[in-house]
Amino acid sequence: MDPKSFSTLRNFLQKCAVIIFLSSLAYETLSLDSKFQACMPQSCGNGPYISYPFWIFQEQDSFCGYPNFEITCKNNSPVLTISDDNYIIKDIWYSNNTFVVVNAVAYEEMCPIPLQNATFDRTPFSLSSDNVYFSFLYNCTEQPDYHTYPVRCASNTSSYSFAVFHEEGLESSNYSLESCQSFVNAPVYMDTDTYSNFTSLLKANYSEILRMGFLLNWTAHSCSNCESSGGHCGFDNDHFICFCQDRSHSKTCNDGNSIGNSPFQFLLLFFPSNY
Repeated sequence: MDPKSFSTLRNFLQKCAVIIFLSSLAYETLSLDSKFQACMPQSCGNGPYISYPFWIFQEQDSFCGYPNFEITCKNNSPVLTISDDNYIIKDIWYSNNTFVVVNAVAYEEMCPIPLQNATFDRTPFSLSSDNVYFSFLYNCTEQPDYHTYPVRCASNTSSYSFAVFHEEGLESSNYSLESCQSFVNAPVYMDTDTYSNFTSLLKANYSEILRMGFLLNWTAHSCSNCESSGGHCGFDNDHFICFCQDRSHSKTCNDGNSIGNSPFQFLLLFFPSNY
């Protein structure tokens, strides 16, 4: 092939390479942008915005969060199912991996009494040490001389059921816990405003106390570095992913560790460094 024909062919191939490169780059950017957009924080209408590690079923793709953090919107509220129990999420603090939940039973039933202690074994969630315990005592033969919250729907003419904060106060008032058939601790989270308005707390009934909710911790890969770099966190194939405007990254949008092959690698095949 004569030099002129070779040069013409080379120029043609290089133009084709540029077109393919730009097409590939545009496709990749659009596809990654769709994941970036898909994992934007969403709301059920009431309650906090939902983002990684949580994700909303039928509103967000599953790669936006962890499998056990799936949220369902029910009556415009975010609901998380843990061990077959539904919990309404009242608030989320993403900065320290904590959130406040209320057992949906507290809103759905006329007599929402806890029958067993709340446990979160074999889940990514755990009770926060910032909770206080609201103790339920059922079928007691004696009424205490102490401030309690009557549970009338679980009482009758021969037995008395009630709830109380700091059950040790009962014992110090010489009340025998053995006079009760069963005993259950329900965690309750009280913020600073609640503590400062303790008088209104004393006037509340037990179901209103339960609807205050309790604080849970969660365990998941931290999202703060990805978010601070402008990305949205996700989870795919058992790996953490940072979805960015240009493409997916392994940690942050500026770590240089993109997921997948770059179209620049393809372009180098047609534009060698010594050209």
